[in-house]
Amino acid sequence: MEERFVAEYLRLSMEDGDVVSDNAKEESNSILHQRDLITRYLSDKNLYPGTQRIEFVDDGYSGTNFERPAVKRMLSMVREGKICCIVVKDISRFGRNYLEVGDYLEQIFPFMGVRFIALGDGYDSADYEGTTGGIEIAFKSFLYDMYSKDLSVKMRSALKIRRKRGDFIGPRPPFGYRFSDNKKVLAVDEEAANYVRKIFELACNGYSTGKIAIKLNEEHIPTPGQYKNREKMQYHILDGEGYWNRKMVLKILENKVYLGTVVNGKYRVTKVGGKQFKRVADEERICVSGRHAAIITEQEFLKASEVIRCRGCQKGKEHKGKQESILLGKLRCGNCKRSLNRITCTKVPYFICEKEKYKEGGGCFSGRIKEPEAEEVVLKYINQRLEGQRKEQECGEKELQEQGNGSLKNSSVKKKNKSALLEKKLDALKVEKQYLYEQFKLKQVDRDEYLSKVGELRKEERMICEEIQRAKEGGSEKRRQWEGKGEQQELNCLTKEKVDQMIDVIYVNSEGEFVIVWKEINLLILT
Repeated sequence: MEERFVAEYLRLSMEDGDVVSDNAKEESNSILHQRDLITRYLSDKNLYPGTQRIEFVDDGYSGTNFERPAVKRMLSMVREGKICCIVVKDISRFGRNYLEVGDYLEQIFPFMGVRFIALGDGYDSADYEGTTGGIEIAFKSFLYDMYSKDLSVKMRSALKIRRKRGDFIGPRPPFGYRFSDNKKVLAVDEEAANYVRKIFELACNGYSTGKIAIKLNEEHIPTPGQYKNREKMQYHILDGEGYWNRKMVLKILENKVYLGTVVNGKYRVTKVGGKQFKRVADEERICVSGRHAAIITEQEFLKASEVIRCRGCQKGKEHKGKQESILLGKLRCGNCKRSLNRITCTKVPYFICEKEKYKEGGGCFSGRIKEPEAEEVVLKYINQRLEGQRKEQECGEKELQEQGNGSLKNSSVKKKNKSALLEKKLDALKVEKQYLYEQFKLKQVDRDEYLSKVGELRKEERMICEEIQRAKEGGSEKRRQWEGKGEQQELNCLTKEKVDQMIDVIYVNSEGEFVIVWKEINLLILT
């Protein structure tokens, strides 16, 4: 028999984590306390002495849903039959959604033979037969659900108070600042602040955001991500190298934090307990001035804002032609593998490698590809590929003619007979599965034997279904490939649908040459 484990599940909510860090809550909800409580219980009761224990910890995750990494791993092992018992401090640690918790306690765990113990609630599924333990446990689960929603509302209210007070709310300080001792007020980081001042100085002198980015890269000034990594802030950089670009510069020039103003409430959740966020209008955001030291003056901020607004296509004028780009997302730089940027502030849109634009000499594509020219090249390559397929078609049609109609008919009869036989086998397997389930419910076979046999039957079912499908499609695939002699094979114009069907990605090398990675499909059956 496969080895089974005892699962110790521990969870710490985001709200618990915040409160513990402020030393304002007892340790009863901490991971350390949960671990100690569960370990002592298993030892005192001498439960599963020879069974290995596995600990699953979700640190900083809400219990309102089951989208938690550790609980997902644990439930996956439950489905695989590797868990014999789950122990938690109380039911709310496992989950606060009483409907989902009820499903697990009443149906899933009993069926899988998993014992569930909630210490604080005095619940042990071994004392019950497929229920949650009566109205008391069901009501507790309901209260946990309501408590979680109520707590979410209270946290939002507390957060609003902090925002109005001007506390900085965020995991990392903005570029140019560091946290002060209490982490609620920002302090100036002089080295990074000098970089910020330089950016505003260049903007006030008439530099566009693009030219500022190029100059920063030429002078090897670290990006915010590089600087935070250097300062051990564990900030993720896409390619491990990083470079300044227009958007980074613009983000700094538009940030009022450098005036000594804290801006909070930029986004809000759409509903209590939800994960969807929406952007809040500027006039609805909470701004508190004078909360920390300013890096630039208001005059510098306004002058820089005026300069970047006056630049012709600083944010890009909307292209008046077709809005949807056929090749957007398909074109990539052959060197850095990044998607080429589509620039629409000109009469004819074009594609560039942004990295090469702001950081030259890296081996990336350095030119511009006008969108109509790119579409023309791709259309030419597609038609060349179709031409090759057409030549294969001629050989295929000849092969079918040589087979003769008689042999095809005989083959068809054999395939129908084979399909009928396989269908009968499939029906027999379904009957066998039903009989096996009845034996399991009557306790004539144990759970391990039942799961083992059901697994074998399902595997056999899949194999038969695949064989039936092959029998039905066998021979017709080749005919379908070569049918449609009168169909139009050459494309006169390019469409996004055709590109998505045929092409996986298009790499553009440093010389501007296209390297197309085709999808493994039969182009002749595209209509």
